Amino acid sequence: MNLLHFALDNLYRRPARTALTVSAIALGIAAVVALTGIAWGFEASWQKANDARGTDLIVTRASSENTMPSPFRADKVQPVLAALPHVREVVGLLSEMLSVSEDAPPVFVFGWVYGSYLWEHLKLVDGRWPADGSEPVVMVGVLASEMLHKKTGDALEIEGRSFQVAGVFESNAVVENGAVLMTLGLAQQITDKPGKVNVLNIKMDASASDADLDKIKLQVRQTLPGFVAITSGELVGKNALVRISKAMSNATILIAGLVGALVVFNTMLMSINERTREIGILLALGWQRRTIIRLIVSEALLLSLAGGLAGIVLGVGLTWGLEHLEVMRGKIDAVFSMSFMIAVLGLSVFLGICGGLYPAFKAARLLPSAALRQE
Repeated sequence: MNLLHFALDNLYRRPARTALTVSAIALGIAAVVALTGIAWGFEASWQKANDARGTDLIVTRASSENTMPSPFRADKVQPVLAALPHVREVVGLLSEMLSVSEDAPPVFVFGWVYGSYLWEHLKLVDGRWPADGSEPVVMVGVLASEMLHKKTGDALEIEGRSFQVAGVFESNAVVENGAVLMTLGLAQQITDKPGKVNVLNIKMDASASDADLDKIKLQVRQTLPGFVAITSGELVGKNALVRISKAMSNATILIAGLVGALVVFNTMLMSINERTREIGILLALGWQRRTIIRLIVSEALLLSLAGGLAGIVLGVGLTWGLEHLEVMRGKIDAVFSMSFMIAVLGLSVFLGICGGLYPAFKAARLLPSAALRQE
């Protein structure tokens, strides 16, 4: 019987303790996977939405770190931006999280300038687009259509006003698929924010380079005090909700690591105390102390590896379930990269090593004569 089979047999002979240890590790790893996937997914969802629109730079208030950047009047800022070199189009955008139905969760309501480039990436699934910028109609994303149970021709009440659903659209971004879309003027009316936008989207011409983008960033900082021009990635990165999510994810990793290591440590220490005579017999039969260390560490690694694999599966399943909750649908699209999964599995292995080393050295230091006298 080789060392691995010996370690597996030792774990198999204590099924209850083995199952509890694996379960504890799996729960910790599942929490890490779920929270990290959601945090990264929230960030990626918003960045994907901005990238899908073809926006090169976003202008917003420099101090705004809210989920939705603080609204501001665009009439003085927009002409300055439009006059900058290589700027093809400057488009305002207003976003709000609003309740549009008593039996459905709040959804994002986007107000876009009618006829601007922001509409170009959307695919019309059913119905038609608004006829002009003042027509009192809305468009709903494919996910929003399911959640709100609304289709083309239905009435949708927003902030006390009734709008007809002109059509259903599809986007590459989950956030937009779960949103309600209307023209900017209508959005400003129903939210009582005339002339205000959350951000101004800048579309550059085809000849613009990265150096031109950097120049515009500098010019905005110099000519428009209180405002900043940033990329979509930079905007999402400074979002308070994204930063809180990442902080919670990091805290969970730390807590899960400490708890996991302690669970493995406790399990292996109890196992050694119960197997003192067995270890003494192995030493008396000629087993080397380093072999005893390898045996105990192997058992700890098997426990943590099983817990890690189970935790990854559980975490992905938990995240999938959260994504499909009514309150979360259309707001996040969790991200699980292969490198992240490997890192999580590596964390599990690290927990096994940390939790098994001391018990392993303690077992290796036992004297055969003293161990054999142990009752």
